[in-house]
Amino acid sequence: MLYSLPVELLYELELFALSDSLPLASRHLNDVYKHASPVFHARYILGRVVDVDNPVLADVYTKALRYPICDQRVLEAMHPLVKDFTLNKASIQLPRRLFRSLSPPTTGWTAQHHPMPLLRYLYHTLKIPSVNSNANEGYALTRAVHAKFMPLVQFLLQHDASPKHREGLAVKVAIRQKDLEMVKTLVERSAMKQKKGKRRKIEDRLELDSSMLRIAVTSKAKDVVEYLYREKNVLPDVQTLKRMTMIS
Repeated sequence: MLYSLPVELLYELELFALSDSLPLASRHLNDVYKHASPVFHARYILGRVVDVDNPVLADVYTKALRYPICDQRVLEAMHPLVKDFTLNKASIQLPRRLFRSLSPPTTGWTAQHHPMPLLRYLYHTLKIPSVNSNANEGYALTRAVHAKFMPLVQFLLQHDASPKHREGLAVKVAIRQKDLEMVKTLVERSAMKQKKGKRRKIEDRLELDSSMLRIAVTSKAKDVVEYLYREKNVLPDVQTLKRMTMIS
């Protein structure tokens, strides 16, 4: 019976039922709902995530972004539908799903790779709540470092992501990868220009410690060891010092 209904009626049926199992009932229904317009997907998501009379905009976006169908086009379709929702100081929490499957492409990363366009939309569109770049204990930054996605790492750092979370896990990942450029990107802020063209040294994003030096030594990342020990004056513990003499 369902298969004989016009597509428009199938859309209305799903928007009434808001069922997550109906699209799985058959290949035909899956195709119908999968290839529906961004407006339909936006209305479907809002129907499922809005369950109060006066919804908070940040909560709506946070919940909506957890849906795999919520891409930039769906966000753009959703934008006018939520213009009357409450906008307060609450922030959008970036979901893990946007970063979980990141893996380096064969041609190298660019600023156009997923999820960069979607993030630019979220961060730069007016009347959208601010975004918490450190959601889930800095998960986004750590995954970007793990994937060696430098444009994403730089973007997140520019939008207040911090490598401090989980005892500097993002930095430790970069150290294990023997990626000195990534380590420096995470640790050092750009020097700020002063009058007469001079620059002043500004504080690093986090304090480096002996555990990071130990990881560098264990990983035989000689250039990172030199950077931590010589430039950043990180003191090794006794065991690390012994190993340093072996790799020098």
